[in-house]
Amino acid sequence: MFKKLDPISQMLTPNKTIYFQLLFSISLSLIIFLLSLNENVWPNLWGSLKIPPNVVPFSDFKAHLLFLNCEKMGIDVNLQECILIPDGNSKINTHPKIWVYLFDILNLQNLKIYNFCIIILLTLYFYIICKLFEQFNTTSSKAVLFILLLSTSNLVLLERLATDLIIFILVFITLNLRNKTLQAFFIFIGFILKYFPIFVVSIFIEKKKFLFSFIAIVIVVAYFFYFRDFSLTNRNMVEMALPIAYGSRTMFKAFYHLSIEYNFFLNDTNINYYRNMVILSCLLYTLFLILLGYVIENKKNNRLPFEKYFLAGSSIYIGTFIIGANADYRLIFLILTIPYIMCLEDKKIKYLLIFCYFFSFNSFYFLSGSVLSASFFVKAAFIFSCKVLILSLLSFLIGSQIKKIEFFKF
Repeated sequence: MFKKLDPISQMLTPNKTIYFQLLFSISLSLIIFLLSLNENVWPNLWGSLKIPPNVVPFSDFKAHLLFLNCEKMGIDVNLQECILIPDGNSKINTHPKIWVYLFDILNLQNLKIYNFCIIILLTLYFYIICKLFEQFNTTSSKAVLFILLLSTSNLVLLERLATDLIIFILVFITLNLRNKTLQAFFIFIGFILKYFPIFVVSIFIEKKKFLFSFIAIVIVVAYFFYFRDFSLTNRNMVEMALPIAYGSRTMFKAFYHLSIEYNFFLNDTNINYYRNMVILSCLLYTLFLILLGYVIENKKNNRLPFEKYFLAGSSIYIGTFIIGANADYRLIFLILTIPYIMCLEDKKIKYLLIFCYFFSFNSFYFLSGSVLSASFFVKAAFIFSCKVLILSLLSFLIGSQIKKIEFFKF
C-alpha cells in the first residue's frame, strides 16, 4: 500500500537513498544546464530527439524575464507585444502578471541568480521523479513511468523549462503534505500562478465542508483581486491547432482552420459563439461520464492505492481539457495517475488508457508533412482521438471514485 511521504522531511533525514537521489538529480541538472550554454550542441541535441529546438534555451522560463524588461520599458505585456520576444514565440504574455513581479522581486535579471534558479528547479523536478519511482510500488507502474519520462512531451517540458514544471513541483508537495490547510495553501498559490492547479481541490472530496468552503474563498478572492488578470490570460491564450496540444479549444481551432480552408460554416464572425458552445458541450459530456461512472460503480469494490494522486492528475487533465488549449507538456500531470490505473481490475480500461497515454505523450513524432495533407489529417485525428478517450475514461473513473466515497451522502 501507499505510504504517505513528506519530501521535505525526507531530504533532511540521513539516508543513503536520499543522498543518491539528490546527487543524481543535481548531476543531471548540471549536465542539462551546461549543454544549454553551447549554442551548437543545444539545438542539435533536441533536434535529434524530435523536439523542435527554440532559439533561446529554456525559452518559456526566459520569456518571463523578457516580459519583465518590456514592462520596465513601459509596455503592458498583457495587452501589447513584447519586442524582446524572439519571432515564433507568443509576444503577448499568456500568464498572470504575478510572474513578472516574481522575476523582479527575485532579481532574476542577475545572470547568476537566474542560472542558479534554473539548476534548482531542474534538480527539484528530477528529485521528485526519483521519489515517484520509489513510491510507485509495482514493477509495471515503474516501467510505464520510465517510458513516459522519455516521451517527447516530457523532453519539451525540460527544453522549454515551462512553468508547468514549477506547478508540478507544487502539486507533488501538496500531495505529500498531511495538513489539509497547508495543502489548500499550496493549491491557492498554484492557482494564483496559473489557474489550473485549482482542479487539485478534488483531493478534498472526502472532506466536503472544507472543499466547498475553500472553493468559495478562492472564488471571492479571485473575483475581487485577480479577475482582470485571469480574464486577460483567457483572452491571450494561444489556441494551438496541432496534435502537439490538447483541449476543447485546440480541437475547435483545428476545425476552424479547416472551415476557412474548405468554406465550412465556421468563420471569424461566429467563432466566439461556437467556441463557447464547444466548451459547454465538453463540460456537459464530462459531467455525463462522471455521472455514468457514479451510477455503474459498485461501491463495495475495494479502494485502490494512490487515490489522491489519481484525483489530482486526472482532474488537472479534465479541467484543462474543458476550458483550455494546452501544450502537450502539461500531460506530465497524468503520470500521477499511473499507479492507480495499473491497479484497475478492468483490463480494457487499463490498457486502453496506457495505449492512449503512450501516443499522446509522443505526439511530436506525428508532427510531419503539410498540415492540409491527408496523411497529416489522419495522424492528427488519431492523436486527438487518443486524448478524447483519455478524457472520457478518466471522467468515468472519477465518477466511480466519487461513488466509492459516497460523496453525495450527507
